[in-house]
Amino acid sequence: MNKQKIGLILFWLGVICVILSYILLWVMQPSHSSKTSAELSGTIWAMDGFLFNFRGMLTFFGPYLALIGVLLYSSKKGSYFWLWGLVPFAAFGLLMIWIPKHYFPAIYGFGAGIIVLSYLGILWNWTKIHNEYEGIAKTGKHIQLLGYSFLFITALFLCLFVGQPHLLAMAEKPVVSSESILVSFTIAWLLLFIGQYVGRSPSGEN
Repeated sequence: MNKQKIGLILFWLGVICVILSYILLWVMQPSHSSKTSAELSGTIWAMDGFLFNFRGMLTFFGPYLALIGVLLYSSKKGSYFWLWGLVPFAAFGLLMIWIPKHYFPAIYGFGAGIIVLSYLGILWNWTKIHNEYEGIAKTGKHIQLLGYSFLFITALFLCLFVGQPHLLAMAEKPVVSSESILVSFTIAWLLLFIGQYVGRSPSGEN
């Protein structure tokens, strides 16, 4: 079996894992919303039970398998580029177990700076390459740019949502809602997908 076939198998296996995880989330949500962990203990919905841990594994490995599958499928013969898929996998694992005991404002400032500079860099890069695309491909790039803009908006919302409670002077100010964050984040991903799908070829031909 060649690398491309293995890649397709892993991709679709990852898709199945993500779908199963989403279904289990909806099935488990009513019990987790209405009962405490102690009340669920010993039941099929227990927070330390098989079903909960199984869904966690699906959520963790599904996107990872899909990513590795795509990288394997798209890499050339003899290429080890697919190993880059281990980077987000390792980062996700480390960040999951990293729970700082103290508030580190420098992390917020440093992270915000990188986000702002990266977004401005994307805009600047757009001024240099947008004329290279024509027709439907250029439309796709415009849609992608909107997607990046909504990602930036989401970052601003998250900054307020997470950082504002730590600022005494802003303690009485209303905090942006988690629903606003989710809506902005969802729109961003949808626009990025649509933009990439529409503008798949620099020549404008799909």
